[in-house]
Amino acid sequence: MGAEFLRYPWASEILREAEGVLGYPPLEAMKDPGRLERTSYVQPLLLVVERLITEVLEREARIVPDVVCGHSLGEYAALAAAGVIGWEEALRLVALRGRLMEEAARRHPGTMAAIIAPTAEAERIASEAGCFAVNYNAPEQAVVSGEWAAVERAVELARARGYRAVPLKVSGPFHTPFMREAEEHLRGALAGVPFRRPRITFISAVSGRPESDPERIRALMEVQMTRPVRWTEVMRALEGLRVAEAVEAGPGQVLAKLGRRTTGAVNFRSWREYVGLRG
Repeated sequence: MGAEFLRYPWASEILREAEGVLGYPPLEAMKDPGRLERTSYVQPLLLVVERLITEVLEREARIVPDVVCGHSLGEYAALAAAGVIGWEEALRLVALRGRLMEEAARRHPGTMAAIIAPTAEAERIASEAGCFAVNYNAPEQAVVSGEWAAVERAVELARARGYRAVPLKVSGPFHTPFMREAEEHLRGALAGVPFRRPRITFISAVSGRPESDPERIRALMEVQMTRPVRWTEVMRALEGLRVAEAVEAGPGQVLAKLGRRTTGAVNFRSWREYVGLRG
């Protein structure tokens, strides 16, 4: 990740700005397998890549969004793209968020798993297993999160009932009450950042609908770490806004695939279809 953008002169300046915030060169960290196993590095590095993708779309492909949304960490990129907060502010918040979540996961070991089943059934399985349904990714997919034993039990229950269950490669029980202390610490940092009215439509994955009031958006971000990601509702909001095309501005195509499983009204594409970069 990252190095492919160096063909553009403006990318070096963005990487220098990121190094000034993070205290280490992003490209070097992206090549270090040890760092890429740690939430405290992965989250800010992903945001750097998301900014580079946003910039290459706008500067090189002349694609300026009318609507933005983000899944969990991606909400910070969406907020910056909408002008609610600055990119540097977003990176400082995300670097802190990553450290806090890593520390919380160390205190409360856990994991996550995707349950390929109707939402109501995934919620029932999570409840029986003693974990939490946290990411509503598509009508037939929800992610459960919690302590190791509880998530393993949820996987067993799902498979016993004929559903697919896929353990995720994550380092903690994210979007659960186990992140409460981390959330409280981040709230203080969020209080010190000015939130502005979005210059384009911003859809919150916490509420699942468009939000425009800066203080309302701040309040949603204050509870984001312990609330579910309402991605299916976000996709329905895109339908309601009559969005014709959505471009995934991230390193993979997971969200585009989830979007296609939710609605046929929106054409989901990868950012790579618009520029000459191939990864």
